[in-house]
Amino acid sequence: MSTESSPGVKRRSGGTLGLSRWASGPRQGLLAAVDLLGATLIGLVRLLRGRRREASAAFGLAFQRYGLESLPVVGLIAFAGGLVLTLLGLKELGKVGVEGMAPKVVGIVLLREIGPLITGIALAGRVASSVAAEIAAARASGEMAALRDRGLHPADVLVAPRVLALLVAGPLLVAYADALALAGSGFYASVAMGRPGWLHLADVWSGLTLKHAVAALAKGAAFGFVVGLAGAYHGLRASGAADVGARVRDAVVSAVIAVGVAETLLIFVFKWIRF
Repeated sequence: MSTESSPGVKRRSGGTLGLSRWASGPRQGLLAAVDLLGATLIGLVRLLRGRRREASAAFGLAFQRYGLESLPVVGLIAFAGGLVLTLLGLKELGKVGVEGMAPKVVGIVLLREIGPLITGIALAGRVASSVAAEIAAARASGEMAALRDRGLHPADVLVAPRVLALLVAGPLLVAYADALALAGSGFYASVAMGRPGWLHLADVWSGLTLKHAVAALAKGAAFGFVVGLAGAYHGLRASGAADVGARVRDAVVSAVIAVGVAETLLIFVFKWIRF
């Protein structure tokens, strides 16, 4: 049974409850995005208040899929990124005679920018596609209509738990990526430079402050949020099983763009508040 033919869908076709009414065109697409955002925020409030048992179970499963199972790819890219950035930083700063500043500069860039961006791009590529595919499959199989018939809003069960899981997993993955990036930096210092890794990391640590860590974690949460919304938005737009592939592709593209936009906005926000 399609969601369009469900009586539950017809009863809930307005405001933030009209997730099944998707129209083409930029204006309608923007309204649909705002509609999804509102429904998701409401669903998050209900989830945090413990009003949806199904949503709580979905959150645990989503956290495992999107957070824990992303650790290998995030860790590998972060370790390589820390190694390469240390190599380039020492080389380029050495040309102007300030090689001693390289550990501090590298540490700040790794913690505040590289770690969050690695996490955001990894989530955009790996997780946005999964969110879109799962929600599109639920829509095509009639699960959304079944939820409505039971008096449950699809955003509460299908969208909000996934977005909350990414909100929580994002900062944790950023912390993990930062740790692996610093490990890669120390590894390069010990192997290529013959300098004890702990001494290099001590120099790196001396340039870091609490605000750098807070900014990095905030970016992780923001990237997780926009990636979850991008995946859900395109998953809900799927018109059938044959359309899932296209929506998964669009979800990845949109998620990457959203991460880039969020990164740019946060840079200006942190600069404005001098953080």
